Amino acid sequence: MLKRDGVIWHTAISLDGFAADRNDSLGFMMGPTDGPPPDNPIVDEVMANIGCTLGGRRGYDLSLTWDEVPKAYGLDDIPEYVVTRRPFPDDARYMFADGNDLPGAVAKAKTTANGRMVVILGPTLGSALLRAGLVDQIVVQVAPVVIGAGVRLFADTGEPPVQLELIHSSQSGQSVNLVYQPRRK
Repeated sequence: MLKRDGVIWHTAISLDGFAADRNDSLGFMMGPTDGPPPDNPIVDEVMANIGCTLGGRRGYDLSLTWDEVPKAYGLDDIPEYVVTRRPFPDDARYMFADGNDLPGAVAKAKTTANGRMVVILGPTLGSALLRAGLVDQIVVQVAPVVIGAGVRLFADTGEPPVQLELIHSSQSGQSVNLVYQPRRK
């Protein structure tokens, strides 16, 4: 169902539409911690097919404050581009792409992914790439929590709507998986 060589925006949100809480934490997405997380075939499919990730500068800057980089799902072995309009820092862990050239950034990531998925991480970059027509599918896990404030998945940009088509929905534990693709004109 997922486009294995596509550009996939993969994210999780609270029921009220936040991709992170007011402290930039993603912990709310994990739900109750009284046992292992439920199996999620959608997440497994994404993780098994990643060739490269595209992340934004905000996420990169936040990662610099971590004592150690989380090793969730083995992402530490996946090539990652940080898309930024600011000067590129010297950091051997990441590759950098020009945020003023979104099609160029996606093209670099697709070349690096070598026929596998390019997975977009982060709400600001994901939204910009969606509006630029550079996203093939959006995979969203909706967590059963209302957090009230934080980083919205979609900022109020005043731009016209992007029409989406639901191509899959499923449940994993108490969360809901939604897969959309943009309607092309």
